[in-house]
Amino acid sequence: MRLMTAFLILIFTFWTSAVWAAPYRRLVNFEWDAIEGAKSYDIELRQVKEDPKDAKTFTFKVKEAAWNGRLTPGKYLMKLRARDYRGVPGDWSPESDFNVGLEAAILKSPASRARIASKEEDSVKMEFQWNPVGGADMYQFVLTSEDGKTQVSEVIRDTKVKLSLPVANNYTWKVLAATNEGIRSDATSVSQFSVLGKALENPKISKPESEFVREVKWNRPDNVSSFDVFVLKLNEKDKKWEKFKVIENTQEESLPFDETWPGGRYQVAVRAKSNLRPSSPLAKQSFSVRHGDRSPAAEYTALVRKSIDRVTGWYAIASYLVTEMQFSGKNPEKNSAVAYSALGGTGRMGLGWFGDRTPWGFLGIIDMSGFTFNGKTQTFASAEANAVYRKTMGDRGELRFQVGPYYKELPETVGDPFSGSSEDLKITSAGPHFGAEYWFSLTPKLGIQVNAHMYMSLLKISTPNGAPLTPSMSTQYGFLGSYRFTPTFTGLVGYARREDKMSYKAVPASDNFAVDGDTNESTIVGNYLNIFAEWAF
Repeated sequence: MRLMTAFLILIFTFWTSAVWAAPYRRLVNFEWDAIEGAKSYDIELRQVKEDPKDAKTFTFKVKEAAWNGRLTPGKYLMKLRARDYRGVPGDWSPESDFNVGLEAAILKSPASRARIASKEEDSVKMEFQWNPVGGADMYQFVLTSEDGKTQVSEVIRDTKVKLSLPVANNYTWKVLAATNEGIRSDATSVSQFSVLGKALENPKISKPESEFVREVKWNRPDNVSSFDVFVLKLNEKDKKWEKFKVIENTQEESLPFDETWPGGRYQVAVRAKSNLRPSSPLAKQSFSVRHGDRSPAAEYTALVRKSIDRVTGWYAIASYLVTEMQFSGKNPEKNSAVAYSALGGTGRMGLGWFGDRTPWGFLGIIDMSGFTFNGKTQTFASAEANAVYRKTMGDRGELRFQVGPYYKELPETVGDPFSGSSEDLKITSAGPHFGAEYWFSLTPKLGIQVNAHMYMSLLKISTPNGAPLTPSMSTQYGFLGSYRFTPTFTGLVGYARREDKMSYKAVPASDNFAVDGDTNESTIVGNYLNIFAEWAF
């Protein structure tokens, strides 16, 4: 049994080796015109080799005017003759040559008409694969791009090849199998595909600088072939965006804004496109268009007002007032009357907001003031929160009213007339603030402002002796020249006169000099150099 098994394994191994070692053969079919009276045909096939000794001759006998069989690829000579019913042969025909070529390669990857996605900006690595062709020793690989800039032609002995290809292009690739003897495939295998590039970047739309919109512009990112532009208009009644105009496949980088289009709130959306790159997401920009007259004359008037117009939305202010402060105070309780000058200043910061559909806004401010006298520095703070109302005055002017509560601190210096020493105290109060500012535009950059503010001290926060506050009024007025450096930054400089004043009741006692009806008072007067800046967010 073991001997029989070993014998069968040996037979199977010999058969398998013979099969795999056998040369590749293709099925070949021949047909010819039948000869009258012929009962059979003799066919002779002879290989054509460089060395005739290597050539083989094959003969076949068939009854029909056709033959099929398998032949190894190569060049052959064929002749045939007919036999009659007696089996007597006729003359051989002249030899004719023919080639048995290789089968066409079957292309696997990339698939035909494939659109291959890529996140690369310039090039992508790709592998090309095809099925082996029986009898082939090599393959002629050819690749060309649609724009003609990429051309590859290589002889490859494998059935795959890796290349780095530019993105955003259409390609055609071909494979032709061949033998070492120069026998080729009957046909060249051809396939086409596309390599997509990285998605396009968003265009950046420039927001119109004013409500007098003449044109909306955007930039052109790399590799863009065209743009789709959508114009939407806000329906004020329904508060919904409605399609107003659509422009597809434009080459322009701007949209002329027709002066006949109605005023209101608009939104322009732009999508960048390319044939072989994914389109960009929609870039959007919203803006307001002036109702009514948008003529050049009206635009010039609005342009001149730019020096005093605040950009709608949030804004911040910062200022510094510097001067020599004049302090004066009296305190009957201490029999004190003090007056002196000291170098000091006030820093101010604020945050405000104005809407584009309402004349109302608000502004919050905090101050920190200080001065140095006799080697001692005194600081005092204030804060205010105001509602602001704007009213246009003519073509170039604007009046702004402010009203709101405030909190203020004020130092009090009390001197001892006998010892010459002094004591530093502090008064704090709260009350209403009223202010008004008139702004006038000289040019689109230059403007002037005059202002006046009143602070009424009505509510006691604290007094040195705990006595009630006596109503008093602090004032500030001045003027500023303004210069708009950018659409979001304005600088101002000018003069301000500020008088801070508070008083509270004196409390008569056996150990002081006060009598009924006396008040303790503290006043600081300053003529300030005012440096001011405003930023819009």
